[in-house]
Amino acid sequence: TWAYLKFNRVVWSALPPQIPTLIGMIFVVALSSSLDVAAIELELKKPLNYNHELKTVGISNVVSGLTGGYTGSYIFSQSIFSLRAGIRSRLSGYCLALSEAIVTVLPVNFLSYVPLFFFGSLLVMISVDLVVEWLWEVRLKMTHAEYGVAVGTFALIMALGVEWGILAGIVLYFAFKKMGLDMGGRATS
Repeated sequence: TWAYLKFNRVVWSALPPQIPTLIGMIFVVALSSSLDVAAIELELKKPLNYNHELKTVGISNVVSGLTGGYTGSYIFSQSIFSLRAGIRSRLSGYCLALSEAIVTVLPVNFLSYVPLFFFGSLLVMISVDLVVEWLWEVRLKMTHAEYGVAVGTFALIMALGVEWGILAGIVLYFAFKKMGLDMGGRATS
């Protein structure tokens, strides 16, 4: 991928059509990072500093982009898995990072030895867990209007795609707010 970081190889005429996707990805990463922080916050049962957490993700993405990497966010499923397993030490994160670094630098493709159905079943399990947690269990933790926006945004993403679905979900939120529906808010206790 380093060969593609040469500016003389950039097809500049292909950039303008990608701008809507780029803007959409900025919103997707910002929204998913916020949801990741919220998920970890719910699991910890104590408030987190959203500004600090989102700045950390932003700085990481800038560094990743400048070095030819991809955008990213928290691996909140790993965080929640560790919390539910009773792991409270940062050692698990360090071990995971070390393992990934070793797999990255070794000349062996370990993934070629893992059956594809394993990845498929893992994705299905994570997806079902997320749908149950974020679209079913969460209904008791928010107002009816908030829940309507959550389910509506999910349906809009399925119907319109990620970028347009999120944009339509934002419009739905402001429409509900304009109608005077209770959109909740963070408790201040």
